[in-house]
Amino acid sequence: MSELPHGMEPAALPEPRESALGIVVRPGPEGIEVLLGLRSRRARFLPGNLAFPGGGVEPEDGPEGPEAHRRCASRELREETGIDVAPEVWLPAGLRITPALFAARFRTLFYLAAVPAGTALPATPPTGENERLSFERPVEVLRAFGRGAARVAPPVLAVLRALASHDRATPERLAETVAAANGAEQDAPRIEFLPDVWVLPMRTATLPPATHTNAWIPGGERFAVIDPGSGEPDEVDRLLRVLRRLSDAGRTPAAVLLTHHHRDHVGGAARVALALSVPVRAHASVLERLGERLAGVETAAIEPDETLELGGLTLEAVLTEGHARGHLAFRIPERRALVSGDLVSALSTILVDPPEGDMDRFLETLSRVETMDVDALLPGHGPPVPRIAAARTREHRERREARVLAAVADGDGRVAAIARAAYG
Repeated sequence: MSELPHGMEPAALPEPRESALGIVVRPGPEGIEVLLGLRSRRARFLPGNLAFPGGGVEPEDGPEGPEAHRRCASRELREETGIDVAPEVWLPAGLRITPALFAARFRTLFYLAAVPAGTALPATPPTGENERLSFERPVEVLRAFGRGAARVAPPVLAVLRALASHDRATPERLAETVAAANGAEQDAPRIEFLPDVWVLPMRTATLPPATHTNAWIPGGERFAVIDPGSGEPDEVDRLLRVLRRLSDAGRTPAAVLLTHHHRDHVGGAARVALALSVPVRAHASVLERLGERLAGVETAAIEPDETLELGGLTLEAVLTEGHARGHLAFRIPERRALVSGDLVSALSTILVDPPEGDMDRFLETLSRVETMDVDALLPGHGPPVPRIAAARTREHRERREARVLAAVADGDGRVAAIARAAYG
């Protein structure tokens, strides 16, 4: 991705689809247990994550009539698990709207219902949507997530924390607690795909189809804010509310870090740094280019291969040029992840625009990332992607280059004809 040229309209945020999910709890010997499904690793949405049964409202749910979401929750639960819960049994447990990380978004009503102790599950899930089903203690799932032994969909984490804090309460009290947690998360969300690595998508003037730029927030005893890209006051205020949650938990801010100079990655940097009383740090060439945009803000250059200790997490600066000069990524070895800026995108391809962009260097950088000791890339736009996304991006570019060369060899040297051949 890259910044939006002047005169070009930004993309519209996709309208969320109506959906519902069911939180099913049962009594256990040590407190409540909650039903979770391990989503198929072939799923398009949050593959390999633990999640609650649920899905989009379908015609058979009577979407034009009342209680369609309750009927949807019952149908999805039955299809995914074989368990029957009548629509009228569900207790309302709040509302969440998918954050602007994803191409597909949902407006999801949460419901909760209790089933008897010993309620059994099928040995094999009825559909291919889940690889397994299980009743789990919320506190144990949270511990597994914290040590990197489980992947949990971010909205589920908030629900599990609410359930763990009231694990012997009545179903009515549990539903109220979850609803309150969902309400708090909708305003200042703790979006956490990896332990202690938060993210907030911020609305920016970026190239379509993206509408937002991710501000990644890794931290231990201290935290850093990487690419607070929006300069819109309400977006910066929202980010500061999220950061206040970290401060309230006793964590201290260390720095605002920038991957590169494009305005959809730096728009809020000065205000956030001043609010936190921390420096803005980036490659020396990036700080030089930003100049007056950082007037009055303490700045300090980051050298490639420099390490920033955050008291439990480490950031290693990696030079990843190609999209822009001085582009840095930040490796988090404890989480086997790379905050990758505009090296890859989960939503589309990255613009490499000469003379600022250099395609040869971009491809070389992707090749280096392919062999890096990481599992996940945390991009500037869209949700996390596996490391193989670097190879897929490189191969995509190489296929396009081959189409350009073939079009030139065919003898039609017009730019429009070459573009049609290369881009289809």
